[in-house]
Amino acid sequence: MQFDDLAGRTVVIWGAGREGRAALDAVTARGIEAVVAVTGAGAVPDDLAAVTVTGTAAEARLEAADVVIKSPGVPHTDPLFVRLRERGVSVTSLTDLWLADNHERVVAVTGTKGKSTTSALIHHLLDAVGVPSSLVGNGGTPVTTDDPGDAQIAVVEVSSYQAADLTVSPRIAVVTSLYPEHLPWHGGYEQYVADKLNLVAHDPDVVVVPDLVGVPGTLVAERTRTRPLTPLDVGIAVSPSGLAWDQVGDLAAADLPLRGTHNLLNAALALTTVHAVTDGDPAAAFVALNALRTFAPLAHRLEVVPSDDGRTWINDGLATAPESVVAALAAYRDERITLIAGGADRGLSFGPLTSYLAGREGGIVKVVAVGPAGVRLAAESDLSDLRVAADFATAMQWARDDTGETEIVLLSPGAPSFDEFASYEERAAAFRAAARATT
Repeated sequence: MQFDDLAGRTVVIWGAGREGRAALDAVTARGIEAVVAVTGAGAVPDDLAAVTVTGTAAEARLEAADVVIKSPGVPHTDPLFVRLRERGVSVTSLTDLWLADNHERVVAVTGTKGKSTTSALIHHLLDAVGVPSSLVGNGGTPVTTDDPGDAQIAVVEVSSYQAADLTVSPRIAVVTSLYPEHLPWHGGYEQYVADKLNLVAHDPDVVVVPDLVGVPGTLVAERTRTRPLTPLDVGIAVSPSGLAWDQVGDLAAADLPLRGTHNLLNAALALTTVHAVTDGDPAAAFVALNALRTFAPLAHRLEVVPSDDGRTWINDGLATAPESVVAALAAYRDERITLIAGGADRGLSFGPLTSYLAGREGGIVKVVAVGPAGVRLAAESDLSDLRVAADFATAMQWARDDTGETEIVLLSPGAPSFDEFASYEERAAAFRAAARATT
C-alpha cells in the first residue's frame, strides 16, 4: 500500500507518539483526512487533542476504519489488533507506506544489536565516497524526514516492531545479528525472528549478513530468494587485530574509533553495503575503508564518560541483552572490570553471560547486580565475585568505593531500565553522575 492508495478512504492513525504524529503530518500534507486514536493509557498531546479520540470511541473508530496506520509500539498480540485483522481492516504503518514509495533508494538495517552503529557507519561511509545519504528510522528520526531531493540513498534503521508490519523490502537490507529480545511484544522467539526477517521477505536485491553458516545468515537464507552477501564474499576478513580487504587495504583495530570485535564486524557489514551500493567500485572501497578512521561513535554504546576517580567509566546502557554484555566484556578482555548488570527482568536467559564469565581468560570481572534481573542473575549463577545491590544508587556507591582492584567500571546491564528509571537515558545520567562524583 502506498500513500496515494489512502485517498478517499477512512484513515485512522493508531497512536500519538513520534511516528503517529509523523504519519498524521504525512497524510495531511497529501490532502488526506485522518483521525488519531489513542487506546489504553496513552497520553494525548495538547496540540493533537482536536483530532484525537480516546477510550471506547478510539476503539470504535479503529474498527470502522478502511485503513489503520499503526504505530510500532502496538504489538500484534494486542487483542484489538487481532480483532481488526479478523474484521478485514487494512493495517499498515508509516514505515511501510513510505518504503513502498522509496524502496529502490533504501538501505535498511535491522538486527537484535548493532543496527544503530551499522546504520550510522553506512551513512558516514556513503557520504565519504560521494553518495549523498540520509539517516532515518528507529533512532528517533521518522522516515518521512528523508528528503529524496538531497539524499540519493536513505539509510533506515528498522526495529523488529517496524519490520513486522512491512509488505515491501528495501533494495538493500542488512541483518546484523539475531538472538532473543522483545519476546513479550512478539509472543516468543520464533515470532520475533519471523517479524524481524519480514524486512527481507519481499524480494530485496541484496541482503548483507555477517556469514552464511551462523545466525542470522542461515535464517535469512530460509526467508528470502535473494542470495545473501557477506563481507568474505567481497574479500573482507575480520579478526581481533582489524580488517583486511583483499586488494584494497588493511585497517588495524586500534584505528577504528569503536572498541571490540563485534564493532569490527559492524564496520565490515557497512563496507560490504557500500560495495553493493557502488557496484564494487575500487576507488570507493579504498575511500570507505579509510573513512572508518573518522567515524564518531554513538552514545550509550561503549561510550567512555568523564570520571574523577582514576578509572575508566564506560556507558554501554543500550546493551539490554546478555549477548551484548558478553560483546562488551570481550572488548576489554585483558582489563579488570567492575560490571554493573541487571534492571527490569524480561526472562531472557543469562546463560551466554554466565558461561562467558566462568570461562573468561584475562582480567577479573567483579559483578554488581541490580534490579529483578540482577537478582535472577545471582540466583542462576555460582559466580564468587558477585554482589546484589538494593538499588542502582547503592550499586553506584559500591562502584565508587571499590577502587583497589578494577580499572574499568562498565554499565552493560543486559536488561532494560524500567525497574527504576523511565528510560535508558535516565539510567545513563545516574551512571554519569556517579562517575563524576567527588569523593
